[in-house]
Amino acid sequence: MQKQELSYEDSKFTLDTYWLDPISDFDEPVDQPLAIICPGGAFKFHSDREAQPIAMKFNAAGIHALVLHYQLIEDGKAVYPLALQEMATTLNWLKTQSESHHIDLSKVLLVGFSAGGHVVANFNSIMLNPDERKKIFTDDLEVEPAANILGYSVIDMTLGWPKDEEWSMKISSDIYYWQAQEHLTKHGKPTFIWQTVTDDTVPVMNSIIYAQKMDLLGIPYEMHLFGSGGHGLSLSTYVTKHPDGGDYNVYDAKWWELCVNWMKLQKILPKF
Repeated sequence: MQKQELSYEDSKFTLDTYWLDPISDFDEPVDQPLAIICPGGAFKFHSDREAQPIAMKFNAAGIHALVLHYQLIEDGKAVYPLALQEMATTLNWLKTQSESHHIDLSKVLLVGFSAGGHVVANFNSIMLNPDERKKIFTDDLEVEPAANILGYSVIDMTLGWPKDEEWSMKISSDIYYWQAQEHLTKHGKPTFIWQTVTDDTVPVMNSIIYAQKMDLLGIPYEMHLFGSGGHGLSLSTYVTKHPDGGDYNVYDAKWWELCVNWMKLQKILPKF
């Protein structure tokens, strides 16, 4: 893993980069898909459990991975719109890296967990609509994502997370950014959604309403709601298991296998 620093205007942010090396046995290098991962952390921090373990899982599937350290609530700064501007900057930066790292720019995934899923859902809703994007990002978007993956994501900040409006106002004083589903249009990309119905932090209705809006707009999606398990499961395997014994449910770990199948359906990965 290597750190990469980027900036949007006068604001700096970092990426953790997990590049796949070309296979030297091949006559020519192969361009590979890429996943941009937004970990959760309640906009207070970026959870390591949803960073490197997830990135390496994508690497094992033949996908480059980046972990985006998007804007948090700190130093009096709000999350939005800066987090969306950082994502757009990252996507445009990929174009400068495509030849050296052999990236298939037509197969870029945005992956979000919990609070990081709110960033991804908002990007899918707001930033892929050219009319809305130009209000907060004046450059062209040179690379568009092909699809999204949302894990137990915050979608609507009025549905139970955050618990109080004061924290929502710190995330953004502009309520325009609170409800990602409200701004979703036909420009949105196919999305894989998973969560547990017993999530005691982010109510499962968040996932349901985003899938419902996608359904109304005719945007392809696949949703899996598991019958047990808490919030923040990450891989839901021993790899990301908390030492106290929580965050581990062998049944919910099936989400990754289901997600790989979905990526094949979306032609991000080959079917064979």
